[in-house]
Amino acid sequence: MGASENIGSRTGVVGVLGHPIGHSLSPRMHNAALQAQGIDMVYLAFDVPPERLPEALLGLRALGFRGVNVTIPHKEAIVTLLDDVEAAAVRIGSVNTVVNDNGRLVGYNTDKSGFLSALRGLRPDGARDLTCFIAGAGGAARAVVAGLVEDGAREIYVYNRTPERAVSLCSQAVSWGSARCLAVSEHEVFGAAREADLIINATSVGLTPAVKESAIPVDILHSRQIVLDLVYGREPTALVREAKARGATAIDGKEMLVMQAASSYEFWTGRRAPVDVMRTSIDGER
Repeated sequence: MGASENIGSRTGVVGVLGHPIGHSLSPRMHNAALQAQGIDMVYLAFDVPPERLPEALLGLRALGFRGVNVTIPHKEAIVTLLDDVEAAAVRIGSVNTVVNDNGRLVGYNTDKSGFLSALRGLRPDGARDLTCFIAGAGGAARAVVAGLVEDGAREIYVYNRTPERAVSLCSQAVSWGSARCLAVSEHEVFGAAREADLIINATSVGLTPAVKESAIPVDILHSRQIVLDLVYGREPTALVREAKARGATAIDGKEMLVMQAASSYEFWTGRRAPVDVMRTSIDGER
């Protein structure tokens, strides 16, 4: 059942664009919130291959969608397709939330604040003075690195299968704050990850249930580390499972999902998001 008890011609439509999208818990979470607040709006998931993204945005305008979330693999590609993008999202180079402002599509990034909220739930001081290792250099990784810099991280090591993307991200990150940011090569991954206080997977590895490996070398994990896997699903990811087995504090991407979703919800509805309702709607959902 959708968020509205009587879906009709005036029901607002929001949703999420991604590829793949079958794993998404966003419809469950947003519709629970909309229903709890009696808002006549429904949230749907749309599987949009990369080559169809421009057409999908034309459809949003034509059909009068209130807005959408954007997930893998569209967060960077969508930036140049929008009418306007907030300054913070331009700097990060990644958009995860779009608002349809009377036909003008405006992009925002709520991933950074969502990541920081999730991290502070594990460590009240957030990233302050931590050495951080992050796998990935795409849209989610860019938001995370921006958050780490803002939060006072001491050092940030970035690994990406395409090294040039990691180098590019770090070259920009050094202008965002005082944190030291270095791209690491494949043969440096073990050492950098072993020494890190905070480890983050911002790749899509683990997104598909059939994929059991981890983007992080799990045999280096130890009990003094905090591990955040931005991937989530119906089963624990290999990274979270192995991190916990080795005594590390580890969570998947659900809490970040809730916190970034709350900000998106407030953009679309003008109402304060019922975060507890959103969190409860996906509690235990694996």
